[in-house]
Amino acid sequence: MPCLTEAVSIPRPLLKELYEHFAKIEEILATLEELANKEGLERIKRSLEEYKKKEYVTVKNPEDIKEALMKD
Repeated sequence: MPCLTEAVSIPRPLLKELYEHFAKIEEILATLEELANKEGLERIKRSLEEYKKKEYVTVKNPEDIKEALMKD
């Protein structure tokens, strides 16, 4: 008779692949949630308008994000 245990051994490559797929699914769900939300759709619409008018700021590295946000 087989013995059931509390732990399962998973090869690292498989675990990495599962994690990567989970991250992609999480992004898809967040996008769907944003699209299902009326306020989210308004944010997207405003963002697209700002993008078309080139009313956006770019930064070269993550450390510059805070500085760019504080300019206004």
